[in-house]
Amino acid sequence: MNHRATAVDPVAGAVLTGGASRRLGSDKATLDPYGLGMMLDVAIGALRGAGCGPLATVGGPRRTPGAADIVHVADRFPDQGPLGGIITALHWSPQDLVVVIACDMPFLEAAPIATMIEAITADRDAAVVLGQVDGREQPLTGVWRRTGALDILETAFEQGERAPRRVLPSLPHRLIDLTGTDAVVDIDSAADIDRYAAVAEQRRVQRVALEPRPGGS
Repeated sequence: MNHRATAVDPVAGAVLTGGASRRLGSDKATLDPYGLGMMLDVAIGALRGAGCGPLATVGGPRRTPGAADIVHVADRFPDQGPLGGIITALHWSPQDLVVVIACDMPFLEAAPIATMIEAITADRDAAVVLGQVDGREQPLTGVWRRTGALDILETAFEQGERAPRRVLPSLPHRLIDLTGTDAVVDIDSAADIDRYAAVAEQRRVQRVALEPRPGGS
């Protein structure tokens, strides 16, 4: 289902795929920890469902060889953290607004992305709208306005900053409370996979319940 409202501006979508996954020990993008689909596919599906386009993966090797509508963009600053990946995504985007998300959220859905898109469209002064969970902003779940954010991010990067969260006070921003949803749960370690196994089982049950039954209408 497409969750995007008709009144919002065009929005590109980018998934950061250049992380080393040192804590997990395997490639997050191609990992399918619960049999619900590779996490990169989940991310792409959520972006499409929110009406984003065009789409790109940023950093690392190309992991979507059969997806002609997804561009792969080399990270301008490989192995230097997510801030460089966000800057790369903003340089690539043909749209002023671009959703930038990590590739490690196995339950990501279109709805929270669409909510953030609507928020930044309504607030022309905002350079970024980010999700917030339990009072903590999620810098890799957000919508960026290139004209308001890029120069500030690049200046911070040139000055040695590598953490998007620490640049946030310099940016006009809004936070969307996503507390209570599993959609932005991220997987960083094997312990995280175990921690959210019950959530995955609930998702699997819901998926089965929605599948058409043989002989049904």
